[in-house]
Amino acid sequence: MVFPMELLRLADWILYQLLANSCYRAARKMKSYGFHLGYLSSKPPLQPSSFPSVTKCDLEGRGSQTLVACDIHRVLLRSHSFFPYFMLVAFEGGSILRALLLLLSCPVLWILDHELSLRVMTFITFCGLRTSVMENMSRAVLPKFYLENLNLHACEVLASAGSKVVFTSVPRVMVEGFLREYLSVGAVVGTELHSVGCYFSGLVSGSGLLVKHRALKDYFGDRKPDIGVGSSSVHDHLFLSLCKVSLKLAPLFNHLSNCLTLACSILQCS
Repeated sequence: MVFPMELLRLADWILYQLLANSCYRAARKMKSYGFHLGYLSSKPPLQPSSFPSVTKCDLEGRGSQTLVACDIHRVLLRSHSFFPYFMLVAFEGGSILRALLLLLSCPVLWILDHELSLRVMTFITFCGLRTSVMENMSRAVLPKFYLENLNLHACEVLASAGSKVVFTSVPRVMVEGFLREYLSVGAVVGTELHSVGCYFSGLVSGSGLLVKHRALKDYFGDRKPDIGVGSSSVHDHLFLSLCKVSLKLAPLFNHLSNCLTLACSILQCS
């Protein structure tokens, strides 16, 4: 398991580097349009930061309440991206060639939006993969890596609620077993994958990628869940606004330190 772990860290490090470069170029471009930024800043934007932090949540007396989590990465896991776990499935479930192809797709993923990049990662990882292989990985391989990357604050709030539902845009088959068995989640609503016989086609089902705030409305109807937990991203704001009590996790700004730590660990093990 040592080599897959280092491969996972290497993939995460490469993705962080790409994201860092992307943010740097975006910042320079935004700086060159200072007039437009000044105009936009005069408008009151949506402020996800107005939600209280998950660390301030009172854990007592929530046994009868329903909690919903807005995705697994950035919320229940500390990872910003789910790419390393796709890499793990591609390597352990497929082959080193499949994992290499996924790694080489990073420049393409970098320029695509979130939905398209997730579709590309899903296709490369799952095309031709046996469903039984994924079932075995979801029980025997992936949980180890999820457990090592848990966000303890979010998991404490999750454990305090009586009923738990997780909504995620990543393929449900990658996370449902772990969430149900290790975190006692009652229901997992995620992106469904299309299969042909006992093989995945690499495509998502006809319903497409899960839109989390719409899935929340479909699941609960006119009811509002008692607690919603999400990240500080603006993309989670609409989801959290549909809950009675909304909690956010602090954003992770230590990309550079993460990159250095991962690089040092890889060099030490090589």
